[in-house]
Amino acid sequence: MDKRLTLLQKILNGDIFRNEKVAQQYRLLALIGVYIFVSILMGFISEWQYVRIGSLKKELQDARNEELTISSELVNSTRQSAVARSLRENGSTLREPNTPVIVIK
Repeated sequence: MDKRLTLLQKILNGDIFRNEKVAQQYRLLALIGVYIFVSILMGFISEWQYVRIGSLKKELQDARNEELTISSELVNSTRQSAVARSLRENGSTLREPNTPVIVIK
């Protein structure tokens, strides 16, 4: 128990870094620190991308719904009966033709 306590004291005081065996491994400790930093950073980046993908999917669905609404309104407003009614309401003198359309071959 006394060895554990002295080891903890050495770690907290920083005396452990003066040890020759630890001093030889500074590069390895620095590499491990950089690896831990990069791992945490990549976790944050992937989480941010996941949230961004979710918001883009919602935006895409909203755009699809809007396109569907606009196309159905366009289909309804360009029907022959809707165009004729609009012309009558606006007081236009145009009328529907009585003769059939001639197909040119």
